[in-house]
Amino acid sequence: MNDRRHTAVRSPKPYGQKKYYKKGKDKSYKKWDSEPRNSRFKKKDRRFSKGEGNYQSRNKFNPKKRFNKGKGSTPPWKKNRLPRIVSDMQITDGKHRGKYLKSSDSPKVRPTARRIREIMFRILFRRVRAGRFLDLCAGAGTIGIEAISRGALLATFVERSAKMCSFIRKNLENCEIKEGHGEIHEMEVVPFLKKMSKKRRFWDVVYYDPPYDTDYDQVLKYFERGVAIRPRGALVIEHHSEMFFPERIGVLKRFKVVVKGDTAISFYERKS
Repeated sequence: MNDRRHTAVRSPKPYGQKKYYKKGKDKSYKKWDSEPRNSRFKKKDRRFSKGEGNYQSRNKFNPKKRFNKGKGSTPPWKKNRLPRIVSDMQITDGKHRGKYLKSSDSPKVRPTARRIREIMFRILFRRVRAGRFLDLCAGAGTIGIEAISRGALLATFVERSAKMCSFIRKNLENCEIKEGHGEIHEMEVVPFLKKMSKKRRFWDVVYYDPPYDTDYDQVLKYFERGVAIRPRGALVIEHHSEMFFPERIGVLKRFKVVVKGDTAISFYERKS
């Protein structure tokens, strides 16, 4: 007798398809399982079928829409393009940039070149912003209105000519600057400084641009005592490039000189 124990012969497992068979009661792989529970080859849910239009994204947020350029659409950097500066009678920067200012056609009137204005306000922008600005010999008010455009709270214009004062008023109206931000004094510079020394009024920046043939000494006598200039404030004198001013003028000390062509501007700071 053959003592070998009879063992049940199991059907061979197809190679690579182990997950697709179930064990029966006789422990043989007979029954085909077309949809096993743990299989990774499940049927796709119809919710995710794009063809029928029922596709729902699994993401919380909707997918980004593509930018469709319309006929009249323009890039944002072109919408906010700054106006070009082509004239000395335009405001060079700030909220009123590009606006034209009116002035007299007289050859005696010498407006400050826009390049000089740009350099000056680039140096003084921290003092001008939210500060008080005094424009002596204001002319048509170009420098003072530039200061307001760049953030000054108040600009004071001092001009002896009634005609030029009328131009200042027109320019303030054209730029829609309210009365509280601009004040005009029709008088000479020396009487004005004498009056302000008694009232003890001070400004953060004082700009002095008289005709080149003016006697500067009378005005400098007031500045050397710090009249109208706040402590740590600045005085800017525009003059011909061949003129020379000392490094110290009383309580003022020069910290910069800029020369551009025939024009120069000297910057002074009041120490105390």
